[in-house]
This record gives sequence, C-alpha cells and structure tokens, in this order.
Amino acid sequence: MRGHDAIAQALVDQGTDTVFGVLGDANLFIGDCLMRVHHVNYVAATHEASAVMMAQGWAKATGRLGVATVTHGPGLTNTMTALVEGAKGAIPMLLVSGDTPTEDLHHLQNVHQQAFVEATGCGFHPVRSAATIAEDVAIAMRRAWTERRPVVLNLPLELEWEEVDYVAAPVVQPDGRALDADPDALDKALGVMATAQRPLILAGRGAVLAGAHDALLELAEVLGAPVATSLLGTGYFRHDDGAVGIFGTLATPAGSEVIHHADCVIAFGASLNKFTTHEGTLLAGKAVIQCDIDPSRIGSTVPINAGVVGDARRIAETMTALLHEAGHQASSFRSGDLAAALAGYDPASSFTDQSTSTHVDPRSAVLRLDALLPADRTVVVDAGRFMLDALSLPVPDPGSLITTHAFGSIGLGTAAAIGAGVGRPGRPLVLLVGDGGFMMGGIQELHTGVHLGLDLIVVLFNDGSYGAEHVQLVNKGMDTSSSLHHWPDLPAVAAALGCEAVAVRSLDDFAQATKLVEERQPGRPVFIEISVDPDVVSRIAR
Repeated sequence: MRGHDAIAQALVDQGTDTVFGVLGDANLFIGDCLMRVHHVNYVAATHEASAVMMAQGWAKATGRLGVATVTHGPGLTNTMTALVEGAKGAIPMLLVSGDTPTEDLHHLQNVHQQAFVEATGCGFHPVRSAATIAEDVAIAMRRAWTERRPVVLNLPLELEWEEVDYVAAPVVQPDGRALDADPDALDKALGVMATAQRPLILAGRGAVLAGAHDALLELAEVLGAPVATSLLGTGYFRHDDGAVGIFGTLATPAGSEVIHHADCVIAFGASLNKFTTHEGTLLAGKAVIQCDIDPSRIGSTVPINAGVVGDARRIAETMTALLHEAGHQASSFRSGDLAAALAGYDPASSFTDQSTSTHVDPRSAVLRLDALLPADRTVVVDAGRFMLDALSLPVPDPGSLITTHAFGSIGLGTAAAIGAGVGRPGRPLVLLVGDGGFMMGGIQELHTGVHLGLDLIVVLFNDGSYGAEHVQLVNKGMDTSSSLHHWPDLPAVAAALGCEAVAVRSLDDFAQATKLVEERQPGRPVFIEISVDPDVVSRIAR
C-alpha cells in the first residue's frame, strides 16, 4: 500500500473511528482512505482550529483520544490557538499534519513545522520513514496519553506516495498510572489531617479521571469533612449532603462560608491554580495537603504542608484505612446544620435582579435556563465575561461540563461543542457563548452543527461588546466606544443557517424560548439570543 493508506490503516488499527479535519494537498488522500476504505466518521470543519477544538471536545466527552488532521503550512499554523488550549488544558489528542516535500525548500507553504508546534507547548513526532509509519502513529498516540497533551504527527508529502509493506503496531492503551503513595509522604499528610478540626476535601479533574468519587466520600465520613470541587469537577458530589460546590472564585455565598471556616484543605487531583484558590486567599491560614498523580504539580502553585504523589482513589482508600486503624474520631465540621445550610441556599437570594424590558440580568438568565433546558445535558461554555455566570448552570456530572478556558481565548467553544455532540450522540447539547466569541469562532461552525443534525441548543449572551474590556474602560472612566460592536441580527443569521431561533429581550420572553426547546425538531438546532446590558456586571465586579 501507499504511505497515505498506511497512515489511515495505522489510525484504524489503533481504534480510531472518528476524525475531525480540513483537507488539503498534504492530507487529502489520508482523509479519502479513512472515509472510502475504512468508513471512519470523518467530520469536516470549516477552519483548522475548529477541527482541533472538535477533537478536544470529543476527547473530553468520550474520555478517548481525539484525532484531527490538517494539511501543511497554513493548515497547521491556523491551529495555533487551539493547540495551545489543548496543551494548557492537558488534553490528549493526535493531530496528523502533512508537511511539504523535504527536498522542496521553496515550496509556497513551507514553514518550520517542528518549531511552530513546539512553540505551542505540544509534542512533535516526525514520521521517520514510510516503513515506520505504523510504529510512529503508535508512538505519537502513546506520547499523547502519557504526556497529557496534543501531539502532532508530522508526515512529509513524499512519504505518502512510497510503497509500504505494512505491519501493524501493538495497540496503545490509555496511560493508567495507578501509583502507590510513598509511606513517608502519607504519614506526614495523615499527621496534618489528624490535627485538623475543620477539614475539607477538594476534588479536581484528576480525582474524576481516577474514579475517586466513592473513596473520597468514605474519607470525608472518617474525617468529618465537607467536600468541594474545582471547576472541572463540577457536579461530582451533587447528591452528597456535605457538598459545598465549587471551591474558588465561582463559589456560592453558602459555599464560601464553609470554605472560610475550614482549617485544612486536602486536595486530590486539583492543580490549586489562582482561580481555584482565589489568588491563594482561600488557603490563607489553612493547612494544605496536595495529592496528585503528577509530581511536578505538588506545591507548584501554592505553599503546602504535605504532598502525596499517586492515584487519587488509591491514596484516599489508603488514608481511610490508616485512619480507621488509628481509631481517628471524625470532626464535627460535617454536620446536620452544615448540610441544612447548604441545602437551604437559594441562588436567587444572592443578588438583586437588574433585568429590564430590553435586557436580562445574566444571573436571572442562568436560573431561567436551568429550568427550561433538559436536565440530562452536556454543557459547553466558551470564554468571555458571560462565563462567570454561565458556569453556575448545573450539570449532571463533571464529564458533562466542557470548557475552553485554558488559554483564555474566546471563540473556541462552538467547535468544542460540535466535537462533544459527535462524541455523545442523542444527548442534548447546550452551548453557552458570548457575542464576541460567537462572531470570532462560532458563526462559521454553526452550520456544521446544523449539517450534522446535532441536538444542539445555542444560548448566546449578547451585550454588543467585548464585555471584559468594556468593564475595564468603565471602571477607569474612559470612553467605551472601542469596546462596543454593532453585530448583525444574530437570530436571523442563525435561522438562515438552519436553526430555530428566538430573541430574548426580557424575562417574559423566556416563555417563547421554553416552547422552542420543548418543541424542537430532531436534527434542527435551537438558537437563543439573550440581550444583556454591558453595564450590568455581577461576579466579575466583586
């Protein structure tokens, strides 16, 4: 077979059944073989960055390795922001990129692709020869899993046309690093925990990936500790009486009260970044124990009292067993009164609604959305000022919340949502996006969602501005005109692209939005535009 057929065969041999991409000279025949010969589900994106974000959204929704493909030169350089998002977000995925012929130094689309990829923080693996194609695909996939980042498999065009005696490589399995914790590190951590009077357990995405839910709740009972999550663990403990919710800048007033009184935080699989710790202030005066599979993360963002390297579930199980063995008495911090206070919290009581006849308070909008949207939903949140309220929309479990915030870029959410929808067919998919992000990176892919017939509900918060920048200008008493935009009639644009669309200008208009969602037709996405006043700010102003 030819080299391009070998690439396709190797991907399929490794279990690839879905590929996102934009075809060009250097990957055209790979894509053709994947579709025509192997009947792989190939999803065509409009822009290369979208293809990479679709693969990331798919990976997050399925827990599998996302795969995308682009051509050489601008095909690859167009992916830069998406690749950085994947690297910073620690998303394992493979990007198959063609490269210009090695001997053609003056090719119009020639660029130093290795230097470009390495600048994004992603891995780069060159196909060494036509004979090693299957092995190189396997190596690149293994690296993506073990390094927890995108890896670009680079294939010079001339190799695609060489004849190959194909030999399949062993199938790569996801990295399952279930490490036993160091006894001395465990002993130190237990010593800190044993003296705590008001301990609190914090679970991050690492704990979710480790399947540590039950083990952490058992540890919480032994310690008498309430439980909280990072943003990426949202919903992990939603049915537990001692669940505080999100630990960090997005904590509720009720949750913040519990966090404030805690004297020890035991973090599992949470990076303890500045958002989770609110610039470290939420950990001030508290003992901190950090448990993580990655030793480089231990103590890398905040000072800690003890660190344990290993698998979150196994660490929690071992801690519970040792505490039982020592006859540890649970604290009274996790109490009936605490559970009652958390259960009695009413989000609507935490703010004064500022909705008018032409604009909706975003906090009220989220409460209305929670009521009208399907409960069994996958939620994707783009970046932008609106997200600080949108992220309070409840989800069934952590895997049902997909964010594109690792690089702080707006406009990546729509493509990630499409990938998630492909990965979870048949489940309602909710995309929350701002007007700026939609115009920057969403509008060109909305038609893809329509074409695929996804059960997609797009909720667009439209304040006619780049909201975060608008607030800064307002706070400095400066002219805000540079932050304001006059967009086209976005519901009309969405309708032209094939969506059922409605404009929500006041709280009364949610009745129409509810009707549209309840009566939505299979394969026809719904588009809800919510008008927001750029001068009405909530969480970002606190």
